[in-house]
Amino acid sequence: MPLPIIALALTAFALGTAELVPNGLLPLISDDLAVSVSQAGWVTTSFALGAMIGGPLVAAATLRLPRKPVVIWLTLVFLVANAVTALAGSLLVVSVSRALAGAMLGGFLGTAITIAGGLVAPNRRATAIAVVFTGFTVSNVIGVPVGNVVGRAAGWESAFWVVSALAAVGALAMWLLLPAAPAGGDGAGEDRGFTVLRGGGLWAAFLAIALSYGGLFVVYTYIAPYLTTVTGVSAGSVTWILLLFGAGLIAGNALGGRYADRSVTRTVVVILGALTVGLLALWALGPVLPATLVLLVLLGGAGFGMVPPLQSYVLHIAGAASALVSALAAASFNAGVALGSAMGGLVLARTHHYPELAVTGATMTLIGLMVFLLIERRRPTPRVSSCESAPRPLAESIEFR
Repeated sequence: MPLPIIALALTAFALGTAELVPNGLLPLISDDLAVSVSQAGWVTTSFALGAMIGGPLVAAATLRLPRKPVVIWLTLVFLVANAVTALAGSLLVVSVSRALAGAMLGGFLGTAITIAGGLVAPNRRATAIAVVFTGFTVSNVIGVPVGNVVGRAAGWESAFWVVSALAAVGALAMWLLLPAAPAGGDGAGEDRGFTVLRGGGLWAAFLAIALSYGGLFVVYTYIAPYLTTVTGVSAGSVTWILLLFGAGLIAGNALGGRYADRSVTRTVVVILGALTVGLLALWALGPVLPATLVLLVLLGGAGFGMVPPLQSYVLHIAGAASALVSALAAASFNAGVALGSAMGGLVLARTHHYPELAVTGATMTLIGLMVFLLIERRRPTPRVSSCESAPRPLAESIEFR
């Protein structure tokens, strides 16, 4: 992969750490801010809402600007937002600063994915997207556990100072490595992106993404208290157990990108089916530690393995690389995070029974899979192999059947 894509992945590492690091610190945040665990879940929900709503707005506002300075400035604002989170002393201020950070994440992803797609051949776009999202997956293996260790040792606020430092490193890497005028900046893809938004197919795909991804976060947002309450592990062990989830992320993201370059439809169906089954198995086997450890790997792999194929899927429907469409796809994933975490909070507030989270998550992911299959049934697509090396339009570069 070209070095500029590696720089984007490095920045995604910082952003991914910020998005998910609070999940392992939720009990500490709850105690420090004097709120319930379900209320503390807004630390995750507000970030996701910011990415869902603010991300596309930021992407639309910056469509005609040079992409290199855009991603750098978004990262710097993200850095400041995390510093505010670290200094805040109330849930309201934390939630607002997290929403701002989420908006910067959504705008960054839309532009970064477009940059990455323009730096490789069409039949390598899903892999390039996977590399960018590898930053997120690696953040779960390294960034989130380190942030949790630091947060438990020096206060949860310190984890966000670590994130700010990582964002500074990412901004420097992009300044040094990104080309001044990334490929695909002529606006043609953006015009196509605006046009395709008038139809229902793309919005249905966004709905499928939100529901499918949201199923995972019904559980993952509350994974720390889930493991201590249902599985019976100690609070200090949660950080290291989550390394298994992170290992699944890396494998799933890599395999999702590889197989999406061959067939998006089959890849999505297999991954969403595996995630649904894994969540149901967690409901049944949550108290059994060995089974839970295996299921965490499966859930991590399936949950993040869906990102490259579904991101490629919406670009296929759009018919061109578009920062706006990419940002809306990223917003859909974050809508899933917001929906999942909010739904999990409602379930806990109503039942106070953590295993119900897994059943709710499985139901949500299954509905997302059904929406995806309905889209495929109603939308005829050509059977085209993606293995040829000659550049072709994006809409013809991936096999979907």
